[in-house]
Amino acid sequence: MITKNIRIQFVDTDLSQRIHYSSIFRYFEIMDHDFFRRIGYSYKKIFQLGLDMPRVHVECSYLGNIEYDDELEVQASISKIGKSSYTFSFSFYKENILVAKGGITNVFIDRSTGKSVPIPDFIRSELLKHHDPVSV
Repeated sequence: MITKNIRIQFVDTDLSQRIHYSSIFRYFEIMDHDFFRRIGYSYKKIFQLGLDMPRVHVECSYLGNIEYDDELEVQASISKIGKSSYTFSFSFYKENILVAKGGITNVFIDRSTGKSVPIPDFIRSELLKHHDPVSV
């Protein structure tokens, strides 16, 4: 599991100063990119290998109020690892109360063909280190 503190930016809120429903997905992406940087395989490096990881499924449940300038703790872990895909699960806490949870599923593809390919072994081994099937 990786953990990061984030602050909700004004640009991510609606007229009521609550987080806009679509904005949470930007924070999912920030955590996803941060994870790959931490394991030594930034998205840029993955692209240079001729691979890409498009999102094929996203979901989020809002369980509490999230407003402008709130500081949240985000916990992220790999909840599922398939042949060519993985699912990243996220939990957002405000003052130790779960206020949102969700996930993204990404598929490894060959950038030249657009076809799915197996997760490279060197990345699979890192995903397994952070695998937590209970976090679904």
